[in-house]
Amino acid sequence: MEELRGHHGTWRIDDETIRIRFGSGRKVPALFRSLGSCSVPMAAVREVDFDRGSRKHGWRLRLRLVEGADPYTLLGLPGRDALTPLLLTGPHESELLAEYYSEQVAASARLARETLSDPVDAREVVRGLAARPPLQVRTAEGSAAFDGTRVRLQWDGWLASTAKQKEKSRDYQLSEIETAHWYPPVDVTEGYLRIVLRGVTIPEATALDNDFFTLASHGTRGSEETLLMAVTINAHVAAGEAPDRPAAITGAAADDGEAVFAKIRELGRLHAEGLLTDEEFSAKKAELLDRL
Repeated sequence: MEELRGHHGTWRIDDETIRIRFGSGRKVPALFRSLGSCSVPMAAVREVDFDRGSRKHGWRLRLRLVEGADPYTLLGLPGRDALTPLLLTGPHESELLAEYYSEQVAASARLARETLSDPVDAREVVRGLAARPPLQVRTAEGSAAFDGTRVRLQWDGWLASTAKQKEKSRDYQLSEIETAHWYPPVDVTEGYLRIVLRGVTIPEATALDNDFFTLASHGTRGSEETLLMAVTINAHVAAGEAPDRPAAITGAAADDGEAVFAKIRELGRLHAEGLLTDEEFSAKKAELLDRL
């Protein structure tokens, strides 16, 4: 097994897999420290980008994966290479070695794709680039915890709004969740993690102070960790690792009653907070009840 060391981690490479292990030092980005390690099947690698860089800044090696296999670009972050575990950088002194390995990986990936009997399972690749629950992250507003079946948002940080401090926390079952979004902080604007439930929409004008589906991050604290949280939640949603459901209810749709009533309760909260009109609440409630 070949090995390539970079500034923040080490890639161990064989014909089938690239195993990535990150350092734990203070200079290692928070995303990498939180992730610890991950792996990528060679057949999932579509392209290998290598930049020799300069004597001062060193080289950059970046993996590009087949469609649907990179959970970081699925979050809409194709240009933010600093926020992906698929990027390795290193000093100028090891440039030739890194370039050699970049060519070797590209050749091995082509061969793996050509000889693969079955298509790459993008969901398995996504899981390999996510963290293993339980996972907890903290920001100045509070914390988010994911145990593999449930997400808890808790607002007990010093920058939490009065409304969120009063609410204290909310739990969302994996079976209710459609996706997790992540938005990076920009200038003085907060970044945030947002949980999106199936069948529940939030008006775009809703302020973060009153949005009980979000955990905000301010500056760099918690920003990369909430990115990893979003990736991990989405990996589990895609893999269908929701808790066992009760027996199906016969009818026009196969939604279970527990999930339907959970959505209705959430709609009731939005209605009580003035985020849904009476008409919107009644129409959505009737639509959900029709599924039973």
